[in-house]
Amino acid sequence: MTARTSSTTAAVILYTVLRLALFGVVWALVWVLTPLDGLWSAVAAVLASGALSLVLLDRQRGRVGQAAGRFFSRINERIDAATRAEDIDDESTLPPSDEPEPGR
Repeated sequence: MTARTSSTTAAVILYTVLRLALFGVVWALVWVLTPLDGLWSAVAAVLASGALSLVLLDRQRGRVGQAAGRFFSRINERIDAATRAEDIDDESTLPPSDEPEPGR
């Protein structure tokens, strides 16, 4: 595992743990402070913790977004390199043609 991969994984894990912790705190507060029980308290906690996470976890969500962007750009770079290598390999295996290329 490279340093980049571990930082990406760490960012995602930290964000997930923070989201779950926020949900747990909000669920406990909803359960204690409101007459809602069971599933309804969980639904209210999901909605409230989701709204709170937009504000409270904005910086961490940005880090996860940057890490995901770097991850997918590395994948795209590998795909582009493989495509270029395949194109070069295909061109080198073509038999020489006596006809001029179209447009020349």
